[in-house]
Amino acid sequence: MLLNAELRSIYSIQLIGFVHDGVEAISYLRGIEQFKNREMHPYPDLMLLDFSMPRCGGMGVLEFLHKQFHRPRVILWSNTLECVSVAQAMRLGADLVCHKPATQQELKEVIRRVEARVFKNIVPTPSSEQEQQPEAFCLRA
Repeated sequence: MLLNAELRSIYSIQLIGFVHDGVEAISYLRGIEQFKNREMHPYPDLMLLDFSMPRCGGMGVLEFLHKQFHRPRVILWSNTLECVSVAQAMRLGADLVCHKPATQQELKEVIRRVEARVFKNIVPTPSSEQEQQPEAFCLRA
């Protein structure tokens, strides 16, 4: 709930949903089960992916995404970064691997890093500002 509130306070993020574990994340990405309606559950531009999720961890979701033609940008984060194979996560398509932010300022810094690195070509114009914003899809354990 706190992460949800923090993400909603960041101007460049349009939060589209949370899931509870990696299996739900893959279902959301595939647009199946309760996530069939893409108007209600649009495909994300950006995923905040927790390394330690129930049923299927962040690396499992990255393995699924690695086989997909179209995939969102991915931030893989963890409280135990020393347990993450950063090289493998990057090979599987993570755009950023980092320590899970503990404060609002740290969260904003992670988002700023991704915007600078990944979304630098997205420049909002007054008429299309809402359409141009990257969407975030946040996964929590």
